Amino acid sequence: MTQLDHLCPWCQTEIVWDPEIGPEDTCPHCYNELGEYRSVSLKVKSDGEQLLYDEDEEELDEEDIDDDDLEDMEADTFDDYEEGVQRVMDTQEEAPECSSCHSLMLFAGTQTMAPGYTPVVPSKLKQPLLKPSHTSKVYVCPSCFKIDYILADDDRNAMIQLLKEHGKS
Repeated sequence: MTQLDHLCPWCQTEIVWDPEIGPEDTCPHCYNELGEYRSVSLKVKSDGEQLLYDEDEEELDEEDIDDDDLEDMEADTFDDYEEGVQRVMDTQEEAPECSSCHSLMLFAGTQTMAPGYTPVVPSKLKQPLLKPSHTSKVYVCPSCFKIDYILADDDRNAMIQLLKEHGKS
């Protein structure tokens, strides 16, 4: 990474800073604060030494891993993660956009509404828009990890049909 690039620790999105404006204080994707606030730094020891966290120790020892090596390791891990996300994305028929960070979301499964759900019956329809046991598709964002629910195809078509029939009268 160059001096002007940064990876948000919260949503893992790359931030490219404008050289004239300088570093961002908050992530433009997830709006979390950037910098050392709420961050923990760990030292990586070489030669199989035990990893210890010392709150009082702030400076790095000479024997610690080189910053360039650490950046390479982070880049490789991030590249592997992105490759995994892309492979899953290639198997999906649809991928909605995350409302928070605008990344494409991964299909994680389906969820049937819990028994405690009580549908509202609009007075003009005389029946609920959704059955008490409707199903939703669950999507998760690989960037900010937000979860969204979208009505499953069968229940979506049933709702469309109900509204179309009521629109004729």
